[in-house]
Amino acid sequence: MSKAKGLSSERIAKRLLESRGFHVLSSNHVIKEGGEKVAEVDIIAEDSNGYKYAVEVKAGKGDVNSIRQAYANAMLCGYKPMLICKGYADDAAQKAALKLDVEVVELSEYYLLLEPEELEIIIKKCVEEVFETHGFLPYSAEVDKKDRKILKSISTAKDFDDAAKKIKVTRKELGKKMEYLTTRGILPKRSLSFRDLKRCCSSILARSEIMAKLNGIERRLK
Repeated sequence: MSKAKGLSSERIAKRLLESRGFHVLSSNHVIKEGGEKVAEVDIIAEDSNGYKYAVEVKAGKGDVNSIRQAYANAMLCGYKPMLICKGYADDAAQKAALKLDVEVVELSEYYLLLEPEELEIIIKKCVEEVFETHGFLPYSAEVDKKDRKILKSISTAKDFDDAAKKIKVTRKELGKKMEYLTTRGILPKRSLSFRDLKRCCSSILARSEIMAKLNGIERRLK
């Protein structure tokens, strides 16, 4: 488990414990023997009856090793063992939990165990893909007359073969022309459905037309 996911899962685990009436006493509790660190417990929590738990947190599913670790650390603390995870990894883990009396609290699969920075990157990537699909990213390459002919054939065609027919080339030749547009940064590198490709080409053409008009206005003003 990465450090980022570990921290995120521990925060979620604390909220989960508090929602169940537990009081979180400490985090990253260090266990020492003879002045030496022998183990570390993710969370120390106390329930409404005053029982204290040594809680281990795992971002994924709990396996036998996780169950054993939760049990061993709890014994070192003298507290009850608990593991918060996304369920059991297998039947062996469930049997081990029952045998060692480790209470397992399941995290929902819908929890996002991410740091804000990680989530920001994911959202940014999704937004970029949406913009890219619709042809709104600020491509640096200029679109010339030949490029516009290819883009228009795609934007007005019912399918790929129809687009090739419009500019009187084979399907393979059109594919090569599209690859060339991609290498120049005009078309996105991601593979798109033909429907999305049509939308992308239409947007690029519209933007190209607007930019041409703006450039013309700028030249006249100068």
